[in-house]
Amino acid sequence: MHPSHTILLSLVSLLASETGLLGEESKNKKRPVVYVTMVSHFDRPWTMEANDLIALGNLTKNHPQMRWTHLYNPVAYTTPTPLREEMEAYVKESRDKHRAEIGVHLHMYRTFVESAGVKYRTRPSVSAKQARGSSDPSGYSVPMSAYNSDEISEMLGFTLTKFKDQGLGVPRTFCAGFYTTSLELQKRIVAGGYTASAAAFPPGREIGAQYAPSWHELSGWDNSVTIRSAPYRISQKSILPTSTEPFLEAYDGKPLVEIPQNSKIDWMVSAKDMKRIIGLHVQKAKGGEPTAVCLAIHEGSAHEHFSKYDEVLGHVDRLASEKDEVVVLYATVSEVRTRFLQHWNGN
Repeated sequence: MHPSHTILLSLVSLLASETGLLGEESKNKKRPVVYVTMVSHFDRPWTMEANDLIALGNLTKNHPQMRWTHLYNPVAYTTPTPLREEMEAYVKESRDKHRAEIGVHLHMYRTFVESAGVKYRTRPSVSAKQARGSSDPSGYSVPMSAYNSDEISEMLGFTLTKFKDQGLGVPRTFCAGFYTTSLELQKRIVAGGYTASAAAFPPGREIGAQYAPSWHELSGWDNSVTIRSAPYRISQKSILPTSTEPFLEAYDGKPLVEIPQNSKIDWMVSAKDMKRIIGLHVQKAKGGEPTAVCLAIHEGSAHEHFSKYDEVLGHVDRLASEKDEVVVLYATVSEVRTRFLQHWNGN
């Protein structure tokens, strides 16, 4: 298929998804909404096995209303990846048949960084006792924010080219490895055509405390990001939810929106934890404001954690079917951005 046709198909799929969500919301105009986003992080694509692909497919089959945002990693094209073709076919089918979104997730692996024409760095590491003097020869735990603005733009440009060449469309949602970011990185993703960030991560005891001390030094997040955080517009002055306008403006003239990863990650939380966090957002919505919960899983552990996510999504399905004072709806990250922009504009 010609790349332009693939991009057009992606836009048609996105429009259909948006229209479907709008139809659901129109039935429940006066009820506050909790959006549930399901995100897949492609961290180490070469570790994915056939049973992981089957697990992802079965989650879709078991929960047909669920909407994936697949944060795909172009390192699959720079490092030998046994199931690359199958993975690529899966995310495309998920987009074209199940209204999923394909976004981007980047770790600073040598093959990716050098393929993008950027000088490779091994320090600092977010997986150390302290940031000073830390390093990671693999690049996996080196934050993207450690690179300068021009280098970031080179890597984003390389990613966009790969996506277009492979028929993956034009990505609009971005998350750097380990959710580490900076104001300069956010400015660069806006310049690169992204409209949503899925990087805000709670550093508190419920989730983020499980990360190494250097992550807390380097991630860019503070305790203003919590498991209760809702989507927010990103300021030109700060990446934190406490900041104010003027906001970073995306290509469509609307603000870059941050969707906090407030109920993840697969190895950090139990099904009970996720249900509790969802419940907190349901209670929050009862105050009249929309909110969103992000659930996420790594591609190489989909089989391992299948039962946990199947249980949690079953819980979400039940909440979505109830005629309660709060509406629970599945949505992609980009759909959540659209709905919150409408809310902030009073629509």
